Order: sequence, then structure tokens, then C-alpha cells
Amino acid sequence: MRIHRLDPLTVSRIAAGEVIERPASVVKELLDNALDAGSTRIDIELENGGRRLIRVSDNGCGMTAEEAVLALQRFTTSKIRHLDDLRRLTTLGFRGEALPSIAAVAEVELVTRPAAQAEGARVVCRGGEVTVQPWGCPAGTRVSVRQLFAHTPVRRQALKSVAQEVQRVQELVVHYALAYPQVTLQLCHDGRRLLFAPASSELRQRLHVLLGRELASQLLPVHWQSVDLEVRGAVGSPAISRATRQRQYVWVNGRPVRSGLVSAALARAYGALLPPGRHPVAALGISLPAALVDVNVHPRKTEVRFLQERAVFAAVYEAVQLALQALPPETLLPEGTPVAELPAWPEAPPWQVREATVPYRGGGPLRPLGQVGNAFVVAAGAEGLVVLDQHAAHEALLFAALLAAEAPPHELAEPLLLALPAGAQSWLAVLPGLASLGVHLEPFGKDRLLLRAVPSLEGVTATAVREALEAVWQQPAPQATPEAVREQLAAALACRAAVRAGDQLTPEQLTALVDAVAQQHLAYTCPHGRPTFLTMSLADLERRFLRLGAWPPAWHCGGEREAL
Repeated sequence: MRIHRLDPLTVSRIAAGEVIERPASVVKELLDNALDAGSTRIDIELENGGRRLIRVSDNGCGMTAEEAVLALQRFTTSKIRHLDDLRRLTTLGFRGEALPSIAAVAEVELVTRPAAQAEGARVVCRGGEVTVQPWGCPAGTRVSVRQLFAHTPVRRQALKSVAQEVQRVQELVVHYALAYPQVTLQLCHDGRRLLFAPASSELRQRLHVLLGRELASQLLPVHWQSVDLEVRGAVGSPAISRATRQRQYVWVNGRPVRSGLVSAALARAYGALLPPGRHPVAALGISLPAALVDVNVHPRKTEVRFLQERAVFAAVYEAVQLALQALPPETLLPEGTPVAELPAWPEAPPWQVREATVPYRGGGPLRPLGQVGNAFVVAAGAEGLVVLDQHAAHEALLFAALLAAEAPPHELAEPLLLALPAGAQSWLAVLPGLASLGVHLEPFGKDRLLLRAVPSLEGVTATAVREALEAVWQQPAPQATPEAVREQLAAALACRAAVRAGDQLTPEQLTALVDAVAQQHLAYTCPHGRPTFLTMSLADLERRFLRLGAWPPAWHCGGEREAL
């Protein structure tokens, strides 16, 4: 085969494939341009999922007829002039390929007028031919994209169903609406309004509008700031976690992006608050100098690269941890459980650092009432009922006691000989750090250890320690810090020493567990992420039994207490 030069139309369609993948890609490019134009209102209209029509109208600065024609040519932009400008980019669109790429796979109509001109222009690009005519229109720009991929049938057939394509666009618009609460955004499909987000000075109002009042009411405000780095937004209670990261919205310097780094920082901040496979809800904006972020790493501008990744990771981690410390235990329950109201959003951004561990706050001692299904313990307090998962609660108490080194070591009358499995010799380096748990081990030959002491905690036996060590040895060789290995062993040991679901507890065991919960710091979850307790306040009980003043008096039965 001979080498030859491609014709301009083929080149433009190949280039368009890097930028325009589906209707949501078109909407993203047009939204970027509209926001860069200083718009305060943007309307998006779709027909047939975007196949027939995508129209984005804004009230931004508009363009002259000459500028509109130029914007349809490749490698034209108002955002940069030199290569060095990419290092300090503050706009959303910059590649100079959006409109020409769209025009390569669809018919494009631009109707635009700068506010300073009395007359606008209508520019149509169809099949590579451009026509221009004067046009009366309001200030701003309206871009209409018709018959997307009409001349590339394979790509058109690869599109998902109308509902799926509309869903993608809607998620995109939600992402932009969260990043730009000061801009009014509206999305319509086939004449039906799907989303309307009026301009607001506060992100929390946007969250109520876009995510729903029920979900938004479970969000905590986030604000963290250093000299040149800021993290602001909201994160969700563990009770509203999701099976996917779809509800994680991140924007960097106003640019909606996907960020594995931020997702990893979120996962680290929540830690054991979430069970495996669950992901937190989050809407976080990161602001930092433009020179510290590379936005030119993805053709569709959906990803960025941070030049100081560790600093960004640490900032997100600390910001989310501070927010979670303000969360009352009653909100860390499975979805659908009655919960208390979350802390109010602060008027001023600074946060006061609170204790990392929040105890159960029941307003006084608890009185054990009994077991349910030999798995749950019910107790009564001054403010209502507390239901404990007997295994998870006991496990959490043991885990905290082990890490706090509250239990002195109990020397075994006869040391227990343990055999190291093949490949576990690398764990020998972390043995000294385990002594603070009350686990005293010493090498005995090449592949053996002697267990000489165990923590003096109820349920902790030499057998439980041996099983916990064997579970830890099955993990890959330790690459984390000795402290991380210490936590692994503490979690494995607490799990094996705790009472089990199905165990029938004696009255003494019931009282001991309930007293420990009332007097000590009880974590929200066990080390494996399962909730340890839930509460039902007196107000919750009255609501369930229709004893609140919100119910009509005619429904009250004789002998009822007065309506509140």
C-alpha cells in the first residue's frame, strides 16, 4: 500500500472521534463554551436523545459574524495564544476543536450576537459548507446541532437507547450545575423539562434541587483551606453510600472531571465506616493554582493530572475526615432507618477540629431489655431505644481497647508454638510492634514462633490469637507501616474474640455489654464496616404511633397524652 495524504473531510471526522463520542460529548463542549462566555443562564434542549437535535442557548458575550465563522474552523480558539498558556489555563474550553469536530459529524447552526451590536448573525455549517446571514436575536449564543452522526451510521448505531443517552446528559448537567451554582441551568427533552436549577449563592440549595431533599439532608458541609489549595463541597453520611461512584461529583478549578485520586482519598477518609464495595456520596470542588494542574491530558477534558498529587490527596482526606467528625452517631445507620438532623451548614467557612472518635451519646445509663434473635441486644435509655448488633458492637469495643493498649498482657502458663506458613517470614520484621497489643511473640527456630502472652480481655484466648495471626499471615507480605499491620491483627483478633451472632448471652453478659456501650467510646462501625448500633428516639416512637401534633385530632384515641 502506498502512503498518501487524507482529504480534509476525512481528517476532520477522525479528529472528531477523539472529542465527540455521543450526545453528552456535544453538550459538554457547548457547556464549556457557554460558561467561558460568562453566561448566567444556559438552556439545553434535546430531541430523540440528542440524535435529532441538541440545542444549547446562553446569554453570554456572544460573537460577531466573523468570529462565528472562524470558530467553525480547526485550531481556532479565544482561550490561548501560545503554548505556555496551557500551563496557566483558567478556562474550560481551549482545544480549538469543539465546534469543528461537531460540524464534522452533524449539521451546526450558530445564532449569536454581542450585547454591543444591534444585529446578530446566523451561521450554518452543513457538509463542510458555511453560509452566513444577518439575524435578529437576543444577546448571547444559540448552537443547534442536528442529525448527529447521520453520515457515520456505525457510530450512530453504537449509541445507547434514548433513555440511556438522556441519562448521560442529565448526569453531566448535574455535574456542571454543582460546579456552577451561580448559573441557572435548564434541561429539556422532547419538550419536557427534566431539570431546572435556578441560580443560587449556596451549594446546599443546589444539592437539594439536584439530588433531592432526602439525599441532600444527609450531606455534610466540607471546607478545608491552605495557602494555595482549597477543598469545598459536601460529603454524605455512610448511611447513604452507593454501590458505584456515580454519585461522586468532582470539579477542579470549576472543571468537572473524573479523578481516581480523589476517589481514593475519599475511600481512605471513610475507612471502616463503609462496608466493602460501597462508595460515599460526594460533591467536592478543588481550587489550586492553574500551574499546578495539567488539564491537557484527555481529548474530552474529563481528566486532569495534579503536579502535586500527595498534597491534593492529603487535602481531600483531611477535609472529609473533619466533616465526618461532625456527624452524630444516629446518622450512621443503614438506609431507611430514622435518623437525627445533621449538623447545620456553617455560615463562616472555618471548622473547629473535634475528637476523632465520637461516643454513643444516650443521655445517661442504658438498661438492657433483652436479646432479639440471639443476634441483637435491645436497651432503654433516657432518650429512647438502642439496638446493638452484639457481635459488631463487642468487636468494636475490643478493637478500640486493643489499639489503646488498655489490656495488660496475660502470660500463658505454657507458651503456644506456632508454625509460620511458607512465604510469611517477612512478617517477622513487624513482631516488636505487636507487643503493644498485649501479643508477645518471639522467634523459635527458622519457621516457628512462641506465643508467650495474650491481651487480658474477655474472649481473648491463645486459640483466638493463633487464628487471628493465621488470618493475617494469609495477606500479602506487609508493605504498609508496622502500625497498619498492628491494626490488621487487632481487627482480626477482635472479630474472633467477640461474641457471635447466634450466641445466647447470659444476663451478666448482657449487662456488661450494655454498660460498656454506655460508658465507653463506641465506634460507628466494626473494623469490617458493619454498623454497631442504631437508635430510635422518643420522637421517633411517637411518630410511629401517631402521637405527634401533626396528626389530625380526630385520629386520637381516648386516653392519649396531649398532642405536642
